[in-house]
Amino acid sequence: MRNLWIFPCVALPLCVAGVFVEQIQGRVERLEQVPRADPAELRALDHEFAQLEVQVRASVAKLRELSNTGARTEKLDGRLATLECSLQDASATIDEQRARIALFEALREEIGPKAVDARIDDFRHKFDEQCKDLGVLAQRALGVAETTHDDVAHLEKGLLRDKDRMWKDLLGPTVQLMGEETVGSGVLLASEQIEGSEEFVTYVLTAWHVIRDIQTAPETLNTPVPVTIYGQDGKLRSETAQLLRFDATLDIALLKLNSTRPVDCGAKLAPRAHLHDVSIFEQIYAVGCPLGNDPIPTFGEIADTRHVVDGQSYWMISAPTYIGNSGGGVFDADTHELLGIFTKIYTHGTLRPTVVPHMGLATPLPMVYDWLDEVGFASLEPAVDAQAKSAAAHK
Repeated sequence: MRNLWIFPCVALPLCVAGVFVEQIQGRVERLEQVPRADPAELRALDHEFAQLEVQVRASVAKLRELSNTGARTEKLDGRLATLECSLQDASATIDEQRARIALFEALREEIGPKAVDARIDDFRHKFDEQCKDLGVLAQRALGVAETTHDDVAHLEKGLLRDKDRMWKDLLGPTVQLMGEETVGSGVLLASEQIEGSEEFVTYVLTAWHVIRDIQTAPETLNTPVPVTIYGQDGKLRSETAQLLRFDATLDIALLKLNSTRPVDCGAKLAPRAHLHDVSIFEQIYAVGCPLGNDPIPTFGEIADTRHVVDGQSYWMISAPTYIGNSGGGVFDADTHELLGIFTKIYTHGTLRPTVVPHMGLATPLPMVYDWLDEVGFASLEPAVDAQAKSAAAHK
């Protein structure tokens, strides 16, 4: 039992070292979680670790000294070996914690003012690069804006040109036919130069009932029909026309201007292929001189392609029409081609008929073409249709 005093001598420093190591290890872990550690606390920890390391090394030396003496028992040797292992583990732990403190110190230096300055410089560099990129984008945006402005200006000019074309295609060919007690409309066809001369011939399509009401002596049909031609500048040209052919059933009539001067605007006639594809919802303009006014366009659609009245088939249109529209044209809203001749306004009632302006009736141009073929004016059809018919005849 005399050798048992060895254990308190060695175990006491070991216990103290273990407690301190555990406490300091906790403090180190807390330091690692704190982004801004106090440098003085780091130095104090390092000093304490150094003192513990001295104590542990002294205890290890004491154990080795006791191991060399003869006053030992087998049981004591086992305990001494265990104590030595524990002291060596404590020493290793101390070394590990001191390394962690050194690493934390290095990290503190890394996130210190120098590191912050470096990061600020990097941020400033990236910011400058982004500013340059934004400058390039701004220049591109300015270029797009200028290009867009030019495109808009060009589009506006295009719209003005389109309005000019619409006037020439829709209003220019529309004429007023005036009698003593009646007024109607007509459609000029493009003037054709007479072969071998400087004179031109110009035809007019209209509704037969307009000519019937204008003629004072319908039995002869030789009375000149007054025709007013409108200029885009507002000037009027007064002419007369002679009736050439008519069909009361179709309510269609063909006139020829008595003047040999050409007209500025003539209607573009739709080819049969286009007319064959006309269907409900086809957008159109109805153009005429209602109530004695200058040519007026109204917009609408084909509402029915097989509307039968008194055994005759018509196209019904939804474009508003009034008294005086008769004989005027129904034009394709996109191509401005003539599709038909307006014939009747719709009325309801007998004692006091009510005009229904959005239910007008028009004679389709295919029927007009067939009639022109029959009365000897097939040449008035568009050339493409004449060529197609000739090719079909030779098959």
